Amino acid sequence: MVGVITAVLAGATAGLVAVAASSHSLATALSSSVVVALAAMTVLMRFQVRAYRRAGTRRLLADLDSRDAQ
Repeated sequence: MVGVITAVLAGATAGLVAVAASSHSLATALSSSVVVALAAMTVLMRFQVRAYRRAGTRRLLADLDSRDAQ
């Protein structure tokens, strides 16, 4: 969820920069916003999937501590 919000904010920022740079062209603003938002969302989703996979293959610290206590 945080990744989606971050991607939308990045896209909106890119749109504002494009509007300022292209003398208020709506097409330029929309296209740059969409490209930046989709790119950011793709990168953040790939990072999240890798983190989930990494977490699934490792043991938790609590599991290691409980084994030492026995």
